[in-house]
Formats: sequence, C-alpha cells, structure tokens
Amino acid sequence: MSNTDLKGFYERYVAGLNARDFDAVGKLIADEVRVNGTTYGRSDVIASLKGIADAVPDFHWTVEDLFTDDNRIAARLQDTGTPVKPFLGADPTGRALDIMEYGSYRVENGVFVDMWFLIDAAAAAQQLKP
Repeated sequence: MSNTDLKGFYERYVAGLNARDFDAVGKLIADEVRVNGTTYGRSDVIASLKGIADAVPDFHWTVEDLFTDDNRIAARLQDTGTPVKPFLGADPTGRALDIMEYGSYRVENGVFVDMWFLIDAAAAAQQLKP
C-alpha cells in the first residue's frame, strides 16, 4: 500500500470504530493479529473494541497525528468519553475522560497483522476519580 492508501485505510478504521460499525472494522483485521505482542483472533479484538463501546458508549477516537511508512502506521489519538460501566479499573462516576493514545500498526495484504497501543492510564484514573 502507498502512504496515501495506508492513511485512508487507517481513517476508515477509526471512522468504523466511531460509527460502531464493527463489521467494517473486522474486515480490516487479519484472522490472527498480534496485539501488544500477543496473538489473538479477529473476534477477540472486535469483542475488546465492543467492550470499550459498551462501557463508554460515547467513546470517540480523534486522530491528531498520523504517520505512514511502507506497511507501518503510527498514530497519536485523543480519546474521549464518559464511562457508564467500570472502565480501566474505575467505577463510573459520571466524570468524562480525555486521554492520549499512541498506536503503532503493521499492515499486510490490506489488513492489520500487528497492533500496538498505549494509553495514558494514569491520566484516565485521575480524571475518573469521584
């Protein structure tokens, strides 16, 4: 994929997440994908993403920076939302979160095969305190 194609690919992924179109998102993920170094099935990854949407129905990913090179993607995202169920180890308090997320991905044959992400869990915990 060209860098332009990779950018469009990632933008479709984030748009699918924000629209809760998990069927579309699933088409962008390999049958087996490594997430933070551990291999999972596509259905496991989708279940995890659905879990975020369930706990934080208004969770929104905003791409702040997006870099592509060869078959790699790096992104800095702003994640926002208000949990209605336990999230990141915190019970819902009605307080919203606004955290930074960093992602690194490898794409082969038009699907994610490696997905790495890091969120600012300490900032989230602080923001979600009662």
